Amino acid sequence: MKTAYINGTIYTMKAEGDTVEAFLVENGKFAYCGTNEEVLKLAGGCEVVDLNGAPVLPGMIDTHQHLYAYARDLLKLDLKKANSLKELLEMIRVRAEATPKGEWILGTGFDHEKFTDEKVLPTKEQLDEVCPDNPLIITRYCLHVNCANSLALKIGGVGPGFKPKVEGTVEFREDGEPTGVLRDAAAADITALVPDPLATMEGKKKALEAACYQLNANGLTGVHPIRGVHVNLPEYTDVYQNLADEGRLTVRVFLGFDELPGCAIRTGLGDEMVKYGFYKMYVDGNMGGRTALLTAPYEDDPTTCGVPNYTQEELNKKVKTAYELGLQQGAHVIGDKAAEMLTTAIEEALKDHPATDPRMFRMIHMSLLNPDVVERVSKLPVVIDIQPMFVSTNVHWSESRVGHERSAYHYCWRKLLDNGMILTAGSDSPCESFYPMHGVYAITTRKGMDGYPDGGWFPEERVTVWEAMCMYTRNAAYVSYEEDIKGTIEDGKLADFVIMDRDVFKTVPDEIKDIKVVKTFLGGKEVYSAQ
Repeated sequence: MKTAYINGTIYTMKAEGDTVEAFLVENGKFAYCGTNEEVLKLAGGCEVVDLNGAPVLPGMIDTHQHLYAYARDLLKLDLKKANSLKELLEMIRVRAEATPKGEWILGTGFDHEKFTDEKVLPTKEQLDEVCPDNPLIITRYCLHVNCANSLALKIGGVGPGFKPKVEGTVEFREDGEPTGVLRDAAAADITALVPDPLATMEGKKKALEAACYQLNANGLTGVHPIRGVHVNLPEYTDVYQNLADEGRLTVRVFLGFDELPGCAIRTGLGDEMVKYGFYKMYVDGNMGGRTALLTAPYEDDPTTCGVPNYTQEELNKKVKTAYELGLQQGAHVIGDKAAEMLTTAIEEALKDHPATDPRMFRMIHMSLLNPDVVERVSKLPVVIDIQPMFVSTNVHWSESRVGHERSAYHYCWRKLLDNGMILTAGSDSPCESFYPMHGVYAITTRKGMDGYPDGGWFPEERVTVWEAMCMYTRNAAYVSYEEDIKGTIEDGKLADFVIMDRDVFKTVPDEIKDIKVVKTFLGGKEVYSAQ
């Protein structure tokens, strides 16, 4: 079956400014891209869709998500709109009053750095007051910091004298009592005890199907879901495969796992819908919880430089093992010391066997760097997976963590591009919005969604709209070894495309966040329509 799309402003993303008027879709692929006249000549009486000048982009790809966690969070108490500690506690009180006693309550999405009263994490006592009869854990939007009430701590065996698996992941007062603040693995160990509302295969499929529809509504046709047992972020290959077999999967999936595969497989195993992607490591924590590993102490807490998850020797071994197995690998690094450690591990792995493929190593986040790291990384065969929305959501408090001078290398993506690095864009959802236009706004303005600050934060690190869009399309396809089948609009490639209500390349950056998706197509099939 063929369908001709004509009279559009179709950005192929093959080269900056390259457009065509029309394309022909046949058997799920772009059969021909060119002028209206050429496409109509080949159409042969098939259905013709008049785009009426609408801008069209390749289907966009998010290279870093925790998609199952997002699907799971749709069932949780959404705390994103809590603008103060008072509002947060009231939202919990309302949910607790409507929940049977003894039943778990999980909340997610809050950011205490945005609170207008006290920029503090709630204590277990405060949570006990509003939720006395239900075990409760709420998770900060970054997914690395959690707050638990006394019932949840008791179930997890966390009390005076408790020794967490990773030092520094449970916060205690001077009297030895836990405050209720849990980080990373400490919280994961407790939440693993929570009855799973998505225990059945069909339950998981329905949740992910709904989540994928939300991706489509935001112009996404590809996603790289990443499992993180370390922070209770599961992913299930069989669920995605079953959805694909049943024709219910509406995004193309490239999976990352934080354990080595149990059999001899390599990156790329699978088909056009579901592929095994890469081995994921977590070198440090996050900036909001002060567990990101820095070379110098935090500006607002000189007692700590953060928390490493591995020694240098352990990280070297992990990187080398995956490299020798022929697996693409990605590593979470937020602080500059963590970036130094990963850079050293990659350099060590390459000593005996230089890389023949520049995509074997994915450095993920790379939030705070320093001049030495930037120089060393620019000489390595790596791709940098960034999260543009980090700069937008963190702009109000990032500088308080590391001071003004070090902030010149905080989200320094212009420096990375100018040093010849290839960058892809992801959201780290459910941490951040996964709408690519929000990300493009963030990375081209260096502002929060509220427009702060005027002129942008360290505006010399802004990127162009073209560079930002490449991160969501052609670069994203490249890092998953799929540049021959997607990422651009070209003859023979998969017909994944998005119709927008405004042209991102002709919209002033401050207004890009307001652009909307009109329709999304996967393999020529409409999977979302705003109408």
